[in-house]
Amino acid sequence: MRKLLTATILLLVVVLAAPMWAQTTSDVYQVHPFFDGAPAIVQIVNPGVQGTPISSDHGTVCADIYVFDLNQEMLECCACPITANGTLSLLRASLLGNTLTAANPTTGVFKVVAAQASAGTCNPENPIPIPDLRAWGFGPTYDQFAAAPLSAAEQGFLGQACAFVRYLGSGRGRCTCTDVGGAGGV
Repeated sequence: MRKLLTATILLLVVVLAAPMWAQTTSDVYQVHPFFDGAPAIVQIVNPGVQGTPISSDHGTVCADIYVFDLNQEMLECCACPITANGTLSLLRASLLGNTLTAANPTTGVFKVVAAQASAGTCNPENPIPIPDLRAWGFGPTYDQFAAAPLSAAEQGFLGQACAFVRYLGSGRGRCTCTDVGGAGGV
């Protein structure tokens, strides 16, 4: 119960403090706490606002994912392409199985930035916000990620911290985009 309360308070602090920063983009940034074994699955949906499955880029939007522990340290980052009207279902182990420190945190925050592919590829080190993705956490409850404003400072920090984690980690610190159904990402 205490971990749930801590995670809830952390989420409220992030959501309530966000309006104090200059908002650069809306409808591109979502956050969700994790604790103990929840959520067991993160599902992200591309509702097709940026294109269609038959457009040249197939309406692809990148889900740039950043994982933080309660010490506000980035543990992992990755970018997963999702085509228009597509879904991506990630097991918790895909997002916490290769942490920079090799620690297995039980509590922290998942952050997702809906980003534009640059030169046809997704790059979590350089998030270029573009609407529109939706994310949920499953198990033991079904919870939608909370929308938050994305400031220029946070956008820059996420990209720089991800680049640092990837450089320092020598292969660690990279989450995987292995879909429960078998799709992949970068």
